[in-house]
Amino acid sequence: MISKPLTDFPRDSVDRLLNVIHLFRDIRASSEWQYDVLFKRSRLVTLEPGEALFHAGDVDQWMYFLLRGELKVLPGREPLPGTKPLAEIRPGEVFGDLAMLLAEPRSATIVAAGEAKEVQVLGVDCTLFGDLEDFTLLQLPTKLVFYRNMVHSLRWKLEVYRSRFPEHELANSHRRLRLYTGQKNCKEELVALAEQARCLAGILLDWNVEFGSGDLVEDRSGMMDFLDAIFD
Repeated sequence: MISKPLTDFPRDSVDRLLNVIHLFRDIRASSEWQYDVLFKRSRLVTLEPGEALFHAGDVDQWMYFLLRGELKVLPGREPLPGTKPLAEIRPGEVFGDLAMLLAEPRSATIVAAGEAKEVQVLGVDCTLFGDLEDFTLLQLPTKLVFYRNMVHSLRWKLEVYRSRFPEHELANSHRRLRLYTGQKNCKEELVALAEQARCLAGILLDWNVEFGSGDLVEDRSGMMDFLDAIFD
């Protein structure tokens, strides 16, 4: 596994890549220097076939975006050869967000697919977002962007499950959560969004435990147009 900070790559090329990821694009639209803080706390990870990105039981605060190749989600810390994957992760998908939001150890092991020539993953250090009282590096508007993105992404994934299993007991769980209706762009909204994201993450984890996440289709439009030119 080779892990390099984004600062090791040509800035223009990486900026084009990050522009098709909602989180980075929205933060940049709000503040160029806040975008730069996140840029400097992100990394590109390259995996060879069969290499693990992380193992079940690992504890960290990184969230990932798969850029190229395919990853397999395997049960246990040291899966045996031939273990059936719980799910596959394909380019454009976000993962690692549940453990980060719930502050829990990784629930599965993520490895590069054996048939993949090379796997590239963008990692984001989310310790920057965890303390809702600390605005030293990331200001309130930036943290609001982050949690709004998390809530939107989680609700979208839960709606996919609901559409496929409308009679399941979990189908309407996320819709029962109260939406924030108070003043916008304030700390109260940030706290409410963070709590909502944690609740949604817990519900999604319950779905994933029962069905796996391999059938969820992410919106990958636009992302792959840039990858070959950027990192070849």
